[in-house]
Amino acid sequence: MRISTSTGTCGSVFWTQKMYYSCEQAIESIAKAGFDAIDLCFVAYGRKGLPMDAPDWRDWVKRQKENCDKHNLPVTQAHAHYYSVAESMKFTALDWEDNIGRIKRDIEAAGMCQVPWLVIHPDSVNDEAGYSRKKSLASETERFKRFGELAAKYGTGIAIENMVDHLGIGYGRRFGCNAEDLLELLDKLNADDIFGICWDTGHANLAQVNQPAAIQQIGSRLKALHINDNRGEKDDHLLPYLGYVEWTSLLKSLADVNYQGDFTYEIHNFTGGMSPEIHQQGVEFSVLVARQMVSEIEKGMKEK
Repeated sequence: MRISTSTGTCGSVFWTQKMYYSCEQAIESIAKAGFDAIDLCFVAYGRKGLPMDAPDWRDWVKRQKENCDKHNLPVTQAHAHYYSVAESMKFTALDWEDNIGRIKRDIEAAGMCQVPWLVIHPDSVNDEAGYSRKKSLASETERFKRFGELAAKYGTGIAIENMVDHLGIGYGRRFGCNAEDLLELLDKLNADDIFGICWDTGHANLAQVNQPAAIQQIGSRLKALHINDNRGEKDDHLLPYLGYVEWTSLLKSLADVNYQGDFTYEIHNFTGGMSPEIHQQGVEFSVLVARQMVSEIEKGMKEK
């Protein structure tokens, strides 16, 4: 099983929001650290004023793919544009058009990079009574059908990510916080050659999901991972074992379902506070942790 990480692992330093490392530098750092593959975090480079927001974004994407090839890093995963619940509650029609357009752009970019699985967040629909699962499922079925048509055109797949409710901070419940939501959506889409599931271990921990049971339910439809940890209060995106995720049973469940994808980190807040002088060592340490975790999964597969 290959180990991989998001380019977001090499984003900022000293907890600043400003991007410190370019995508080119992130690719070089990840290769040097010893990862087998890479996850291109398109969303980090695609907001207003950034390279994928420019008219020549296709040239930029082509350069990143060439850079990954130069460093022998297959691009096995990518992350599409997303927006927060708070943002979407204020969207105008033009805002919706702009944000959906950015996701469509990232689907094309995934095709350019020959990415097997582009991760996309599901959305939610509220009515006058609040969150509506029924309306959310119907809306997401139609939205992802349109995304799926583009994905088929450009030769990529879409992995729909599990979310987490925003209870207590004003936004309420969200669609896609459990395996049942995601599996029902996949059933409605009825295109397993195009659609799968990305399981974010940190989101599931916050949602208090029984992760081994959920992974068993998802089974072969699990195509991608966002491996990260937290302490059950915030979406910290820490290195495994720095939070409260119960890793032993989770790794066993990945072995039990014979998970065939990559072991991919999304741990930007593990490295995001480090100084430039020790940042690379932090990335390299994360490789040691990933190798050990993968060895446990592979051992479990052999013992089945």
